[in-house]
Amino acid sequence: MGYRERRVEMIARAAAPYLEPGEQIRTGFMTVTGSGIITVPAETIVVTDRAILVVGRSGAQRLPRDFRFGKPTGLYHTFELDRTYKVHRQWFKEVVAADEALGASSADDGPAAGEH
Repeated sequence: MGYRERRVEMIARAAAPYLEPGEQIRTGFMTVTGSGIITVPAETIVVTDRAILVVGRSGAQRLPRDFRFGKPTGLYHTFELDRTYKVHRQWFKEVVAADEALGASSADDGPAAGEH
């Protein structure tokens, strides 16, 4: 199993207990906390066909799909969802895929809510 497959499996494993029957994962990525050189994994953001899940150590929060993460740039991309999140550039392809998945079912393609 390659690196990308392990990442996909890790996201699926984190989200599995919180998925509704028949709900399908579209993509997901890890956020980090900390600053500078010292960062640690924080929450996993999972975009499904029904919701955005924020999965952390204490459980998951289910949010509506009416959000866009914005175009990631730099070393860390930040966005505001229920609070400020930071994503390392290794996950930027998944952030872009998340916006594409969210836009696929939305009639409104207004400005990105989380673009900084």
